[in-house]
Amino acid sequence: MEEKKIAEVVVNNSSKNVDKVFHYLIPKEKAKNIKVGVRVLVPFGYGNRKKEAFIINLVHQSKMSNLKEIYDIVDETPLFDEKMIALIKWMRERYLCTYYEAIKAILPPGIGLKCQEWIILNDRVNDIDIKEKIKNSPVQRKVITLLQENEGRLEYSQLTSMMENSNVRNSIKALQKKKIVHISNEYYSVVKEKTVRLAYLGVTSEEALYYLDKMKEKAPAQARVLEILLENEFVSLTDLVMFSQSSYNTLNLLYKKGLIQYKDHVIMRNPCIKKDFKRTTAYKPTLEQKNVIKLIKQKINESKPTTIMLRGVTGSGKTEVFLQIIDDVISGGKQAIVLVPEISLTPQMVERFMSRFGSRVAVFHSGLSLGERYDQWKRIKASEVDVVVGARSAIFAPFRNLGIIILDEEHENSYKSELPPRYHAREVAQQRSNNENAVVLLSSATPSIESYYKAQSGAYILTQMINRYNNAPLPVINIVDMRAELANGNKSIFSIKLKEEIEYNLHNGQQTILFLNRRGFSTFVSCRNCGHVLTCPHCNISLTYHINSNKLVCHYCGHKINNVNFCPKCNSNYIRHFGIGTQKVEQEIKHLFPDASVIRMDVDTTGSKFSHEKILSAFKEQKIDILIGTQMISKGLDFPNVTLVGVLAADMSLNIDDFRSSERTFQLITQVCGRAGRGSIEGRAIIQTYQPDNFTIQVAKNHDYLAFYNHEIRIRKLLHYPPFCQIVSILVSGTNEQAVIQKIKEIIYYLKKRIKENGYNKLCNEILGPTPAPISKIKNKHRWRALLKCTDSYEIRQLLRDILYEFYGNKKNSGINLSVDMNPINML
Repeated sequence: MEEKKIAEVVVNNSSKNVDKVFHYLIPKEKAKNIKVGVRVLVPFGYGNRKKEAFIINLVHQSKMSNLKEIYDIVDETPLFDEKMIALIKWMRERYLCTYYEAIKAILPPGIGLKCQEWIILNDRVNDIDIKEKIKNSPVQRKVITLLQENEGRLEYSQLTSMMENSNVRNSIKALQKKKIVHISNEYYSVVKEKTVRLAYLGVTSEEALYYLDKMKEKAPAQARVLEILLENEFVSLTDLVMFSQSSYNTLNLLYKKGLIQYKDHVIMRNPCIKKDFKRTTAYKPTLEQKNVIKLIKQKINESKPTTIMLRGVTGSGKTEVFLQIIDDVISGGKQAIVLVPEISLTPQMVERFMSRFGSRVAVFHSGLSLGERYDQWKRIKASEVDVVVGARSAIFAPFRNLGIIILDEEHENSYKSELPPRYHAREVAQQRSNNENAVVLLSSATPSIESYYKAQSGAYILTQMINRYNNAPLPVINIVDMRAELANGNKSIFSIKLKEEIEYNLHNGQQTILFLNRRGFSTFVSCRNCGHVLTCPHCNISLTYHINSNKLVCHYCGHKINNVNFCPKCNSNYIRHFGIGTQKVEQEIKHLFPDASVIRMDVDTTGSKFSHEKILSAFKEQKIDILIGTQMISKGLDFPNVTLVGVLAADMSLNIDDFRSSERTFQLITQVCGRAGRGSIEGRAIIQTYQPDNFTIQVAKNHDYLAFYNHEIRIRKLLHYPPFCQIVSILVSGTNEQAVIQKIKEIIYYLKKRIKENGYNKLCNEILGPTPAPISKIKNKHRWRALLKCTDSYEIRQLLRDILYEFYGNKKNSGINLSVDMNPINML
């Protein structure tokens, strides 16, 4: 077969102006090592600067002329295969992203190359020539002096910091022209392999014994080192120093004598290596579980793209179903991906899976270091694991023989990325299913309206588990009208009923979860004299008070100021903190129940590594009486001793400007109440609300998903919202509000014109706006938005892509941003 001479590559650049495939000649001497999926360095642009690029195809010829040659090969083995290239192309078309944005999503963070620019003194230039050529330039003389003091080479940023002079670049260019220095670009990966230095004998055993006898009296420490290495082939330097009771100086003396040698050994960074998981075996399935397992196994054996919707009430044993299905998948020589929506769920899920499958499980989520994620990715790629458990990005795990992808709590918003490429893990899972003949299992007690509609209409296979494991009852839910509490003189965060139930739990050694989906202490600070509300100067949003730091914080841009005692507008001291957050709940609980052990779990307490795991482990071991938290505690957690859940401000999410607000409220209440009563003691839940008669809250009280779904789907159909259409958010932002308004009006006018010209009226149902976005300013950028209701069609996506690329190709739009999001989850 004739050797392919042209490589089709995508360059490392997110700009839409270079979002295309480039052709490069393959040098003959590198042809054997050029493969699809490897990275190369290529000359790019007019200056032929070295640029990282990814090979996505090899061809025999090109219609392009004057092709440049590839400089160098970065990888020994491909980073991705043909299946992943198909996924990259699909993501680019589906989510209107660039090739590089899609490639970046499928690879672990930190794997990309960074460029270091080195200024190097030329060897062949003698000192006399140098002095003559730079005698009239003090800046050039200083550059040369610094280079000579640093072995003839300095990294550019290091040189500029030493020079403290803005003319350094011009001076270097002048020195280049005079052939005194040259510039070298060196590339390195941000994430490097972790190594440990090992020592081993540099001589034969007989020679080592000879020296050992000679050293016993005069150099006993060196003798002990040799003694250890005679019994062990390789020993790390750390262990060798410790066990021989010597020092690194001792080792270096032996190394200089040639008696020992060093070598670097690559080790894997495994976040679970130090954890001891007790092995478990499969539980006897209930009749419902048995039927579900049988159905899913049958579909996996068919090796056809299939999506199954599993609706199982909280505590029905969905995780055990996953484990038994995956056991069968592994037995068949295939692999499994299990996605969870929150990092907080990962420790519990990892424990369950590692207890069943041992070290053949990899973990992948943003809570790991870059090095740990890179090493877990390498393990997956090297087929050292059969199961990956992780958050959204784990959907790109590079398995070669994928059997099943499971999305636990499939309704969760966190499965949708809000940064380019704005993909939804559910859609990516289904595309991988199509490419790789795998089964997708969507699992939830409260499926998204869109998913359940597809299951009802036959696009997905529907299977259900409507009973808890061993027929344990669902928690009894009581609704408390907080208006009546206020009328009766109770101004506390907690109703009388909830206080009594917490007290009962504390007295009986049972645990309680309190849920409030708002962090901080007070949601806003206002002056009662003039009505002024303290807002972020960079965003159109009020500042939240955090009691631990005594700061007012913007939760959108991170802006912080010290707490105020006087109004900045009228100088009055009538400042008051309004609203409640998890910090205030914690303070009140500790005041009411001073002997109770309390822990809080929100973004503010889970910033450090393994913080989720530490909090949940303490709660699991029953060292904590009351767990307070935001939505990260509302789902997936399984603690048998939790018998009470309190939902504070249940109607908080009902009044958000979002067509999904009722759905999210129902899901949150149902999920968090489902944390109670998962052991042998029946659970209770208290819902505190100012809207006790609201339909959503009433059906959540009765655990009646079908009643909620039937009510919601009628409204969606009447108003023509998903699943009866696709929604596209077109958002324009910039520091100049008038320019932003003008630009979005131009875009919408142009969009309507193109829809009419192309005859796409049937594909596009309605355009809402443009109007200011619900949060009209974030990080000093004004935001205007329009919403497009349309069918899920290639034609509409192509039209939107054209608008995006024309916008970013026009230099007049500098300083203004345009983003297009297909089916956004966050409508803010």
